[in-house]
Amino acid sequence: MDEMIKDFVTEVTDLLHEMENDLILLEKDPGNTDIVNKIFRMMHTLKGSAAMCGFRNIQDITHAFEDVYEKIREGVIPVDTTIIDITLKGKDQIALMLDNRNDENETNRLINYLRSEFSNDIGHQFHNANTDSYFTGTDDHLYCILFTPDKEIFERGIDPDKVINELKNTGSVRIVPHEGKKSWNRQKADKVCLSKWEIYLSTLLSKEEVESIFLFYDESEFTVYSISNGNPGDNEQLHGSLHKLYKSNKDWSDHIGKMTTGLSSNENEDTLKKEVDRKLLIDTNPESSAGDNDSTINVSSRKLDELMNLVSELVTLTASLEVFSSEIRHPRLQNTIESVEKLTKRFRNNALDLRLVPVGTLLSRFKRQVRDLSKELDKNVNLIVEGQDIEIDKTILKAIENPLQHIIRNSLDHGIEKETERVAKGKTPAGLLKIAAFYSGANVLLQVQDDGNGINLERVKECAIEKGYITPDQTVTEQELINLTMEPGFTTALNTTIVSGRGVGMDVVKKELNRVGGSLEIFTEKNLGTSITMKLPTTLTIIDTLMVDVGSTRILIPLLDIEYCYQDKSSAIFNKDNRYVQYKNYPIPVVSLRQKFRYKDYENQEVMVIIINKFENRYAVVADHIIGEYQAVIKPLGELFINQPYFSGGSIMVDGKLSLILDTNFLFNQAIRNKI
Repeated sequence: MDEMIKDFVTEVTDLLHEMENDLILLEKDPGNTDIVNKIFRMMHTLKGSAAMCGFRNIQDITHAFEDVYEKIREGVIPVDTTIIDITLKGKDQIALMLDNRNDENETNRLINYLRSEFSNDIGHQFHNANTDSYFTGTDDHLYCILFTPDKEIFERGIDPDKVINELKNTGSVRIVPHEGKKSWNRQKADKVCLSKWEIYLSTLLSKEEVESIFLFYDESEFTVYSISNGNPGDNEQLHGSLHKLYKSNKDWSDHIGKMTTGLSSNENEDTLKKEVDRKLLIDTNPESSAGDNDSTINVSSRKLDELMNLVSELVTLTASLEVFSSEIRHPRLQNTIESVEKLTKRFRNNALDLRLVPVGTLLSRFKRQVRDLSKELDKNVNLIVEGQDIEIDKTILKAIENPLQHIIRNSLDHGIEKETERVAKGKTPAGLLKIAAFYSGANVLLQVQDDGNGINLERVKECAIEKGYITPDQTVTEQELINLTMEPGFTTALNTTIVSGRGVGMDVVKKELNRVGGSLEIFTEKNLGTSITMKLPTTLTIIDTLMVDVGSTRILIPLLDIEYCYQDKSSAIFNKDNRYVQYKNYPIPVVSLRQKFRYKDYENQEVMVIIINKFENRYAVVADHIIGEYQAVIKPLGELFINQPYFSGGSIMVDGKLSLILDTNFLFNQAIRNKI
């Protein structure tokens, strides 16, 4: 049961995210009947799932919305902002219900509002504690259900007998099985479903509620036909389906009439069933219906993490075997290990792909936030989202959710102007906010652009002077002023609001990005807008590095950050007080790793200069020797390194020793502050 509830919560969560996006689209295109029908079906699915899992409150609220959207489909109620707002409110309430954090009074108020505002009929059909039906009426509804499960239904973990038994509990039922050449028991033993069922049901349930019983089946596997009490055979589609099922011509109106006669009476069902079976189980040789049920499955993060740990160990073990093979130099052993190495790389790449998820799963959530916040700020904003199919490690995607949210809120609050101000500047009345994701080499760039005011650098300078970051007579560049916005507690907001002004902002964004190996770049132009770019690795688990020697320590530098390496004399680099090297006719700061790690300074010897490139901003690090490229399995550092900012992680080498991974972001931030 617990597993069923977990599956339900996962399914509902996905549906709610999808519904939110559809509601935003519907607000822009109120006449889109496809979206209206889709939302109606979502509400219906949610209602059925909730009823099955015992979530009565979700069942009631989705039933109310289902009635509202049925009237929208009929053209009785128009789609407007009120409909969108109240549906989003309902979506939020359902999300709270999943966490048991909902206010029951608020839920009741919402249902009562729907009842009174949109229809006098809504509400009287809600579930009553004294009855087992949504409906207050007592008239039976007659249905014919043609149930044709997929041949491989058992492979999906579904037993058709269970849905048939559930139908029996909803009312009076008459079932005609079409088993074909094999008995049903034999089919169950072979785990191959070749049977079809012709089911006649008399129940108080609506057609939608009967369909919800088949929640875990594809639409191609069942069809529910409503049968009129006055004229039970008046259904051409049903006649055609029965003709295909029996592969013969009959008076289908008469056939349906016999099947439904006395169905809701108290006649002995077993006697009727035997008589029906005797007359009708003739010339039935149905062919199994085949369907494509290949789909995605949900796997817990814990299992993926465990798989990656095993892959990491395999990569390390394979590297050890390569070293062992090179020492022995046995041809057959070397060939075998080369094959193992190739297989390990394929296994590693496939395992890494399992952790990749589209960035659209995160970006789509911000559509609602932009809509609500722009209304709250009384601003007209158009949102464009690009590159939703770009994939990235799910751990990184989760880590950037809050930073991205803060950047978007900043753009809406500080950047984009109100309509009157934009028109006065000669801009379009509606502001533009663009979120784009794209690949850059092996990295993913996530960019947030707006066409607003841009960062007020004069105001930034005033605040920096007030807070003591700089002195009034100090000369600072535009880039240095932009970098000051990422200092802890820095804000230019004059008043604290629900949106901004608390001084908890871009410094946290930068810190979170650095934690996952990312970096941040800000570009702004007065009255034209601001562009904020996050540079992110695609994965955090295994990276390609350059291994260097510094004293007795082996250091790993991420290969993606390295632009160029060359050899030079230490005396040519460190003979000046200001440590810069010329690279492409431009001076860039240089870092001595020996000095950072408190080894003896270089004498007049050959050293390796490694150029690091961060968003086209370069600096150099100096190491003793370059050992070579190394595929590092990243491991987190323990408490021993908690106060050591120069390293972002470690990796176990083939000889069992630890190598440290250089945090190029930290050194870069020091370089731009001239503190190296």
